[in-house]
Amino acid sequence: MRPHFHVAGFPVRVRPLFFLTVLATGWSLTRDVAQLALWTAVVFVSILAHELGHALAFRRYGSPARIELHGMGGTAHAEDGGRLTHRQLAWVSFAGPGAGFVLGGLVWAAARLAPPGVTDGRVGQVVDMLLLANVGWGLFNLLPFQPLDGGHLLASLVRAWRGYRHERLLHRVGIVTAALVVGYAIWARQLWMGMLALTIGVLNLEQLRRLPPDVALAPTPAREGRQRRRSAWGWFGRRSSSLPRRGPSLMGAVTLDELLGRTAPASPHTAPVDPSLEQARDEAEPPRDPAVVGRLLLDSGLSSLAIRPLQEAFAQAPSSSTGHSLVLALLETGRTEELAVLLSGPRATYLSEDSLEVIALRARDAQEVALADRVTALRRARAPKSDERG
Repeated sequence: MRPHFHVAGFPVRVRPLFFLTVLATGWSLTRDVAQLALWTAVVFVSILAHELGHALAFRRYGSPARIELHGMGGTAHAEDGGRLTHRQLAWVSFAGPGAGFVLGGLVWAAARLAPPGVTDGRVGQVVDMLLLANVGWGLFNLLPFQPLDGGHLLASLVRAWRGYRHERLLHRVGIVTAALVVGYAIWARQLWMGMLALTIGVLNLEQLRRLPPDVALAPTPAREGRQRRRSAWGWFGRRSSSLPRRGPSLMGAVTLDELLGRTAPASPHTAPVDPSLEQARDEAEPPRDPAVVGRLLLDSGLSSLAIRPLQEAFAQAPSSSTGHSLVLALLETGRTEELAVLLSGPRATYLSEDSLEVIALRARDAQEVALADRVTALRRARAPKSDERG
């Protein structure tokens, strides 16, 4: 994908739909063409600053990034963001609104320090627009529903604390938040806010339906003893009777093997486990569907982690939906060599036309001739023969 320009070393690409959406949202907020042009420029600068905050945070943690402005606002894509920890991803999520708050604060301070009369007329309109686009949108963007930054921030904090055990709860929080925002938008007669919140609520509902049920793992006796002592004495060595007892299986992150329902290999240093507890655990928690896990990781922005379960699911039970998710994960992580192998393999017939079109667009933008040729060859093989057409 060729960028249109660079900012602070980051490639930036702007989709035409971005400007159409900005004009549509500003149509009801402005009174004349000049004010609409100012609104377009302010939103462009504000969203670019927002995404630049994300990109700078990715760079801070060693992940190259690129910026894209599109119809839903903007996105900062990290080339290898899948290796970041949950806490690092939380900072990345907050960096976007944080950059907007900094810009809005500077504008507010400059307006307060300006001589009387300077902020009248068009200048005052620009100041109001900048505060709305940076502070107002930043606060809205921190609401706890995905795929906005507030939802990703909450998800990263929960995963850093207890792993991937409360994904359904996260989406329920998003649905409730979206419903409250829709209610407020109806009361305040904010059409665009209501439509955006309704769309986000539907997305969270669809993702909730695709997730497996939450099941808590039974704690092993060795960890149970450590957790009992930790609950009794607190985190800083002081006696604490107010701390609730929490199962150790809910502490810390969950490995991919645990998420898929696999059993970790036995270690010679591992304490023996009561067979009855192992049986209870197996009955309480059925193995996870790798396709569902892969889509969950992909929707959460963890494309690198999503590839392994999606490859496993596509190998076991190939389908067009799993193949499309695998294609997206490979494209987002830049693993085009594995994508070329997939197109040449026997399961390439399960890839839908939508998947092939996505690959063709990427190959065209990146000028990857070999990948484009494989897509063309696969499409020709699917085309009906002349004698079959009659």
